[in-house]
Amino acid sequence: MTLIHTRRFLLRPIEEIDAPVFARLCNDEQIARNTSRIPHPYTLEDAEGFTAAISQAFALGKEFAFAVCDNGELIACCGVTRITIELYELGYWVSAPARGCGVATEAARAVSHFAFAERSAEKLLAGHFTDNPASGRVLEKTGFRKTGETRKQFSLGRGGEAESARMAMMREDFAPPPDVTFA
Repeated sequence: MTLIHTRRFLLRPIEEIDAPVFARLCNDEQIARNTSRIPHPYTLEDAEGFTAAISQAFALGKEFAFAVCDNGELIACCGVTRITIELYELGYWVSAPARGCGVATEAARAVSHFAFAERSAEKLLAGHFTDNPASGRVLEKTGFRKTGETRKQFSLGRGGEAESARMAMMREDFAPPPDVTFA
């Protein structure tokens, strides 16, 4: 099992037993609006389907999603999806009580480090809906740079497409956080 330790958090693979917590935390209109794959409302059935699928994707090396835990409590989710052997896309969300405390930035740095160090990624992609500039600031603090590209991206929570600003980061431009370890 891959565990990532940061200064404040433990990031661990998502397990099927996490479904009730995911159902509670993701049933948040702001999370749904700012992600592409989370519908609103978000039900236990949605969470059970996600946790089962993501556990299988992790085992197959297709997607590496981590539960971000603070003192054992799941507060956020951050992961990367493999696009090619050397190209991954980063995504995340943070629960309402944990927003504004640097959780997304710390988790995004840790998972980016995982992708570069443990998965041999050469490049990471990410995006944020243009009406969510806070997510863009998280990505910039992580080391991502604007590509200048925007595109329409579908969001289940919005029930349609919205403008997404695209960002990228190359391995050689990433400064690994000194307080991140893998176990």
